[in-house]
Amino acid sequence: MLSLALSGLMLTGFAQEKKDTKAEAKGINVAAHKHRDRKHDSLKNKTPEEVAKIKTDRMDQKLKFTDKQREEVYAFHLRQAQDHKKIAAERKLYREKMRKQRKADHEKMMSLLTPEQQQTLKDAYAENRKTHRFQWKKEREMRKQEFKKQDAVRDSETEQKAS
Repeated sequence: MLSLALSGLMLTGFAQEKKDTKAEAKGINVAAHKHRDRKHDSLKNKTPEEVAKIKTDRMDQKLKFTDKQREEVYAFHLRQAQDHKKIAAERKLYREKMRKQRKADHEKMMSLLTPEQQQTLKDAYAENRKTHRFQWKKEREMRKQEFKKQDAVRDSETEQKAS
């Protein structure tokens, strides 16, 4: 019984020593940004060919493809990456179009109002931005606390499995 308790204490000490060195090297708050350390982040700003090769290589390491399978999987990943790149470009164009449309609508609305009404509307926009910013900060703090809780649960589960 005593040996179990001592081994649990030792494992707890080792578990606390483990750190996220990637995030620390970047100067990032480790607890709040663990979710950002994902494999797909390394695929940003890559050509579809590079993405397909990386994905195929990752799968090949685990699944040990035949030459034919490797070609087929690469072709699949290449088509998928090309489609995703096309969709992302369309999404970017759409966002830019909507941004321009909102700006034009805003200018049109302002031209319909008197100077006093324009000022009242600007004040309302400023108040909305202030409220939105406050709410965003509040939600961000809640998310940070949730990450800390998840880490604590994960650590305790790891500790229980070890003992």
